Amino acid sequence: MFSNIRGLTFDDVLLVPGYNGIKSRQNVTTDVEIKGHKFSIPLISSNMDTITEDKMAEALTGMGGMAILHRFLTVEENVAMFKKLSHKKQVGISIGLGKDGLTRAEALISAGASIICVDVAHGHSKEVNRSIRALRELHQENILIIAGNVATYAGADYLAAAGADVIKVGIGSGSVCTTRIKTGFGVPQLSALQDCRKVDRMLISDGGTRMPADAVKALAAGADFVMLGGILAGTDETPGQAIEKKGPDGKSVAYKRFRGMASKEAQEDYMGGMSEWKTAEGVAIDVLCRGPMKDVIQDLMGGIRSGMTYCGAETIKDLQRKAQFMEITPAGRVEGTPHAVGRITV
Repeated sequence: MFSNIRGLTFDDVLLVPGYNGIKSRQNVTTDVEIKGHKFSIPLISSNMDTITEDKMAEALTGMGGMAILHRFLTVEENVAMFKKLSHKKQVGISIGLGKDGLTRAEALISAGASIICVDVAHGHSKEVNRSIRALRELHQENILIIAGNVATYAGADYLAAAGADVIKVGIGSGSVCTTRIKTGFGVPQLSALQDCRKVDRMLISDGGTRMPADAVKALAAGADFVMLGGILAGTDETPGQAIEKKGPDGKSVAYKRFRGMASKEAQEDYMGGMSEWKTAEGVAIDVLCRGPMKDVIQDLMGGIRSGMTYCGAETIKDLQRKAQFMEITPAGRVEGTPHAVGRITV
């Protein structure tokens, strides 16, 4: 049985320019507010062990975004890390499922955490539902619950009904994720967002953001936040020490490790190895050290602000209301790149 819906992702479309009455891109507002939490930029650092610990969280929240600490450490270490942060109200924590997940949540809520991310690769599941309901029953409306990941309206609606405030969208679109080639399942990210936006909840676009244009398209398609993983990999604020390697020219080059949390390497570090009934759904790579994270964030926000003016959107909600997508051909995509680079002049 085949769906008659065509799956599209960011490279398949362009946003059509419209009338702009905004004097300057400085005048657009990228604020996002939910349950007393206000963020001046709609960006979140991914809850991966090679992306977000205290250094990344402090830096990104200091710029007005949200950070979500990873959960691959002891509860005591998790609490100590959280307590080090000055912008605690903008920092989320991650939990897994079952009793262990709830124990971690309670310890961190007691330490002041109020943003809880129920972090599962396939969020449209009974156990995720149970965890959300347990958290909501214990804490009513005093906490902000993020849950995912899903890629369909049915999945998003299921989590919303359980009590999630924000839905994390993305199955197989991450830069070090191999879910689609291992399982055959997933939904291209643009289509996933457009489907999930039918649910009356805020959305996080998780995966597939490689450049500012992808973030603009994600927001226009219905996301309220864009989660960043691979695009932040190798920046100074990511966890881990830089590794010196010899480049092709014999000179030393600095790298940092970046990996999917379902990679064989991560499974060996945190789950006691890869069970014989499982397969890795992620990879581990070394990425070049890239300097401060703020350069990446400033470039992304510059693209987002500029993109909003191309359709005269003063706010992210305006962008979503006014956005018109056009499906393009491969030639149209190439046309939009700096295609003169390398051209021979005669």
